[in-house]
Amino acid sequence: MRTSVPLVVALAVAVAAPALASARDSVWVLTFDHDFYNWADPHEATFEFPPLTHEFSQVLLHYTIECPEAPGDCDPWDRLGWLRILHEEPDQSVTPYEIARIVTPYDITGTGRPGSCTWVLDVTDYRFLLHDQVTLRNYIETWIGGTRGWIVTVEFEFVPGSSPAEAYRIVNLWTLDRLVFGDPANPVEDHLQPVTVDVEPDAVSATVRAITTGHGQGNTLNAAEFSNLWHAVSVEGSVTSHQLWRSDCAQNLCSPQGGTWAYNRAGWCPGDAVTPWDVDATPWLVPGSTLVLDYDIQPYENLCRPTNPSCVSGVTCPDCNYNYNGHTEPHYTLVGQLILRRFNPELFADGFESGDTAAWGVVASNRHR
Repeated sequence: MRTSVPLVVALAVAVAAPALASARDSVWVLTFDHDFYNWADPHEATFEFPPLTHEFSQVLLHYTIECPEAPGDCDPWDRLGWLRILHEEPDQSVTPYEIARIVTPYDITGTGRPGSCTWVLDVTDYRFLLHDQVTLRNYIETWIGGTRGWIVTVEFEFVPGSSPAEAYRIVNLWTLDRLVFGDPANPVEDHLQPVTVDVEPDAVSATVRAITTGHGQGNTLNAAEFSNLWHAVSVEGSVTSHQLWRSDCAQNLCSPQGGTWAYNRAGWCPGDAVTPWDVDATPWLVPGSTLVLDYDIQPYENLCRPTNPSCVSGVTCPDCNYNYNGHTEPHYTLVGQLILRRFNPELFADGFESGDTAAWGVVASNRHR
């Protein structure tokens, strides 16, 4: 059984939310409803979400894309998309928090192809931002125009229950929609500076979340879409690295597709949601102190670029100039967040002991400093 909180479009008259479901039922919030995208313009709207006075153990995001009906059709190319909360701060400034990233599939219309795809993402850490009036910005980087494009529906499922610890603060460390990669005149280090974050005294756990995807091709190592390079997060000088690579694109459930959908890529697959890379920073967490965080990428130089005086088209590289048709500038779309959590005060009121870390398994027993 679904219980929905009604959609409230931006600038429309707000509708009072109905009573929430009984404890055994999820609460559903329908936001963008069969929303049509055929150009790279972000869509913004404001919606009514459950108040913070209601407890939920999990929040799931259901993101569905469909093809427009004839004479329309899907955009047949893989396009980057993301969903961000636009949160108004106490000083009335607005902070965007990315909570989901997807890449649309190649052609999924025709015999044997799915025609629509749905992804389910866990966005529980953003619950403290998803309450009452919430403004969302949804984006798909399609330039197809006309009657082709995507029909998008976004629903949030709030699962009743409670958790021993909950996120209470998220810090945007880096938000880089186009981080140029491999140009010595524009090094990534200039844009990925270390960040120092003050930590509240009641913080009990911390996670660095990186949402990174590589784009561009026809370059040295076929970067950055098809280059398998390491990325690293540093917490208080301790480095954790991983290969930014998806090796399972051929097993994508949003398939079969047209085009090269089965080729593995740097952090993403056509027709799939992007899985964030989480690094546990709790062992270095000292409540009431600070955390110093940094992000690094494997050194790389793109020799097939127009600013390389040694590049000769057809000799050292097939093409030294970006032509947006097989040779595009390598770059990353990168968002880094620090997620801070504290104990749920409602559980303390019911007799939960703050020192009982084994009951929820988040706080590390041994800190590194």
